[in-house]
Amino acid sequence: MPALPEFDELLRLAEKNPERLEALRAEMCEQLILDAPSEYRRRLRGLQFQIDMERQKASTPMAACIKISEMMHESFGRLRDALNEAQGIQAGTLSTVSDDIDKNRIKRATQEPEIQPADILQFPVS
Repeated sequence: MPALPEFDELLRLAEKNPERLEALRAEMCEQLILDAPSEYRRRLRGLQFQIDMERQKASTPMAACIKISEMMHESFGRLRDALNEAQGIQAGTLSTVSDDIDKNRIKRATQEPEIQPADILQFPVS
């Protein structure tokens, strides 16, 4: 796999040669998939396809970034629920944590900062 260029070089590519930056991104993604164990490649190609489609549909790069971030959070939430279920924790008990984080992020972006009391959450001890 080609080495990831330094940040300044990536910035220069983004500004002056976005086609080369896109080619580098595609090349590095493809090499990462090829380097993965064969049993994971089909799933990785499917995931890369979903990401590429979200990037195409998005109206701006930032919209694409937000959508892909949402995809990652949803996947993480499913993993968290599966792990909690395996440990016998009631599904949905912790889902409000990510919901609260999202609500707080939106609130911070739209309002002046204010100090609020925090809830203390108990996590199971293995």
